[in-house]
Amino acid sequence: MAAPALVLFAHLMAPATAAACGGTFCDGGQGGMPVDQTGETIVFAQGGGFVEAHVQINYDGGDASQFSWIVPVPAVPEIEVGSLDFIDQLRSATVPSFGITSGTNECIAQPTETGISSGFITDPDGGGVSVDPDPEVVELSTAGAFEYVILQGGTSTTMMQWLEDNGYAPSPIAPAIFDAYIDEGSVFVAFRLNHLAGIEDLHPVVIRYAGTEPCIPLRLTAVAARDDMDIRALFLGEERVLPTNYRHVRLNQLRLQWLQSASNYATVVSRALDEAGGRAFVTEYAGDSDIVDPTPLDATGFDATDFEGVDPLSVVAVLQQQGLVQCTDSCGYTHELVPLLLREFLPAPDGIDPDVLYACLSCYEDVLSLDAWDEDAFIARYREYISDPMDHAADLLQTWPYLTRLYTRMSPSEMAFDPMFAEVPGLSVVPNIWGAQRNTDPCCEDRVVLPDGATVRLGATGAWPGWSNDMPYAAVVQQYQPDAPPANEVDNLSTINGELAAHNAAVRSDCGGTGTGGDTGADPDSGPSSSGSGGSGGPTASGGDTTSGGAGSTSSSGNAGGLDDDGGCRTGGRASDWLALLVGLGLAGLRRRRG
Repeated sequence: MAAPALVLFAHLMAPATAAACGGTFCDGGQGGMPVDQTGETIVFAQGGGFVEAHVQINYDGGDASQFSWIVPVPAVPEIEVGSLDFIDQLRSATVPSFGITSGTNECIAQPTETGISSGFITDPDGGGVSVDPDPEVVELSTAGAFEYVILQGGTSTTMMQWLEDNGYAPSPIAPAIFDAYIDEGSVFVAFRLNHLAGIEDLHPVVIRYAGTEPCIPLRLTAVAARDDMDIRALFLGEERVLPTNYRHVRLNQLRLQWLQSASNYATVVSRALDEAGGRAFVTEYAGDSDIVDPTPLDATGFDATDFEGVDPLSVVAVLQQQGLVQCTDSCGYTHELVPLLLREFLPAPDGIDPDVLYACLSCYEDVLSLDAWDEDAFIARYREYISDPMDHAADLLQTWPYLTRLYTRMSPSEMAFDPMFAEVPGLSVVPNIWGAQRNTDPCCEDRVVLPDGATVRLGATGAWPGWSNDMPYAAVVQQYQPDAPPANEVDNLSTINGELAAHNAAVRSDCGGTGTGGDTGADPDSGPSSSGSGGSGGPTASGGDTTSGGAGSTSSSGNAGGLDDDGGCRTGGRASDWLALLVGLGLAGLRRRRG
């Protein structure tokens, strides 16, 4: 049986080890939730019997300073400040991109896997649960902008009472969820913003705990989640990762609006997931972790010893030299925790805007109190907030050779159990850059060759086809199998190929021609070749930032190759030539979406 997992809440949450997840609670008072969870990004790494989760949650509406959350964990965890740059770099490097151009249709070169020689984690404190009738406070501490308390033991009744007594406002549906986690032996971590923190200080949290099975906490997430909440999970490890208790979906590429840079991506993903029963993921990227640029994680210029012996009135000047602060009449910050650091050690007098104060500390020397200044404590906090998280993130990238990005959209009603994941050896890579080729000839020869080899005739109007309601959004729906390749539960390839063939035949008939050219390894009037250019799940560039119009989970439109297929795109030519062509044409229609 899988071990219990973590539970997500409002801002940052961390997934867990087997079957647990999260939800949000709010401080004080009655009424509806002031903050709704609109999405989350979780980065997992595991090794040596431990799971580490870096969690960043998006939210919308209300006063985020009133937002709190609880995370069930299988053992007493270590809690640390995470790096927003780390998550941003992973997301931006793996976001799917779609382009269409004329010329030779090429594919991205496939990254190669490498071995790994060591783990990344040191043993956290031990843990476990007790049978005490009341929750025991195991640890009370802070991590960046958050205070947290680790609670052990108790019942759903005593847990709810503790939350009420300490200013939380748990949902009426929470007791049943707590009961499930308590039965699984979970320890609970309750987070909230500390009194110095504001919305601008929100940052990822790292939760490290004993376990071997990453999990995304969703059961409690349903308490405050929005419909169609975006969930992106990235996994650093040695092999490609698949969901074990959720399905995996390859998208039908024909359903994407290729002439508009796949602008309907979010809709296609949502409908494909619905066809898979609602609890499923698509793969956005799977391949070499070297795709992530480690440069923004280089903490060389952020040396805490620069503050040794510094006059406190010169602290901001040193931060400016390091590039963490930019001040003129007021200050702006390039790191989310610098304002919190300054407010803690150089608090602004009443009535003075802190950002104005920090722009000219010497201007307020007569009214500024330095009672909170402690050089040693400042240096330690600087490392905790800024340099240590960056160093650790850089170590993770250097340690783990493989990166998988999975994406789904879920509504609260679908969050009945927590998705878990495992590495599956031998699966093919999934690139995140997709290029289609448009060939324009007289009459009916205006056609597009998709990355998976399917050819779509556009006809005289040059518009993308309006497929029938029978055309699926999911090409293949797959289910994980232990010690075996994933099984195809649903295979829509014959339906997809049939409608494509009928469309192409009708377009050719209307034109009165017989057109031939532009073959990329398959008959131009046929569907995607069964040999499959998408490989390992087809071109599944799934999970672009749907808030910015979507981006790509484009698992092949009909590629019969499953996740165990060993090919990437096979449309001929070299990937370098295709990329050069895109660059030469000004990325001709290529649109990159935020991760």
